[in-house]
Amino acid sequence: MNAGGGYERGKVAVVVSDGKRGPTATQMISFDQPFAGAPDAPFRIVFEKDFTEPGEIKAAFTKRQPDILVLSRYTSDRGAAWIELGRKAGIPVVFHLDDDLLAVPTSLGEAKFKAYNRPERLQALRDNIESSDLLYVSTPELAIRLRDHEIRTPIIAGDIYCAVARDQIGALVSPATGPVIGYMGTGGHSADLSMIMPAICEAMTSIPDLQFEVFGTIQMPAELEPFKERVRHIGSVAEYSDFLPFLRSLGWWVGLAPLEDNIFNRCKADTKWVEYSLAGIAVVASDLPVYHRACSGGTGISAGSASQWSDAIRKLVCEPQLRASMIAAAQAKLREEYTHERLRQQVIRVFDEARARQAGNLSAATP
Repeated sequence: MNAGGGYERGKVAVVVSDGKRGPTATQMISFDQPFAGAPDAPFRIVFEKDFTEPGEIKAAFTKRQPDILVLSRYTSDRGAAWIELGRKAGIPVVFHLDDDLLAVPTSLGEAKFKAYNRPERLQALRDNIESSDLLYVSTPELAIRLRDHEIRTPIIAGDIYCAVARDQIGALVSPATGPVIGYMGTGGHSADLSMIMPAICEAMTSIPDLQFEVFGTIQMPAELEPFKERVRHIGSVAEYSDFLPFLRSLGWWVGLAPLEDNIFNRCKADTKWVEYSLAGIAVVASDLPVYHRACSGGTGISAGSASQWSDAIRKLVCEPQLRASMIAAAQAKLREEYTHERLRQQVIRVFDEARARQAGNLSAATP
């Protein structure tokens, strides 16, 4: 099938999100990257943006002629139009989630809390999920949580979420000439960063030349005002394809991955560990199940209390051999367990399962 690319590369999976500018980091991580370097894969990924008019949706669907339809984090009632087209075409529909969008907490900020918890948005999200053949979620914990929400659609949980290309590992720049620790995140993670501010301030006090940077839409915490000559805010990068090279270029010695211990966060994936490790940055992460596999075997340090956070930061800053060995071990784990090949096979299994279920539903509906 030729679907706009001018060449044959297997069956077409159309991925639709409600991002106004097209695919976001979620869709790039979950679908684009694992398939981009695999021209012989049985599926080719094509993205479509959130069209507002039914005619635009129908035209896009007709142009792409998909063999499978994926709605990724799609919380609009326009999902019904996409699903109806999929049903008429006799193709399977997969819904994809990497967060519990049925219960977004206040800790993500008032704006996100109000936006995601509007009753009409919650109903559209549930309707889209329940109308799909299969629900593909990023972690086993998220699958459990969605079953708690009484979702009836069959659920498949991924074993990994964020993956890397093997040839990217080790292509590093030198670290910053002085000690730099950092945190990357959006404004919705302010509560996570605030949780470890006492440890960061303690480390900044005890190591006079230590610098701290935040990268993303998150704001610089007010607690760091006394260290204003040694702190820096770095604005976000618009495209995910530019994000990892930019992160690598910062040369951070230590990357911080705090998470508040709540139900929403326990459903998350270990994405920050993957991205930091790929960029050659040693990791200190919250001592939660989200990061246990990632940090096991000397590939990161898990921290709970403020003293554990400050001790881990100081240890990694002051012991370069420990830092180097941790980065090497983490990148070896990336090569073994977090590859695009493995994620691609995971997605293909999901697609195959959706096709089998959709075919079974058709058979059951046939007299």
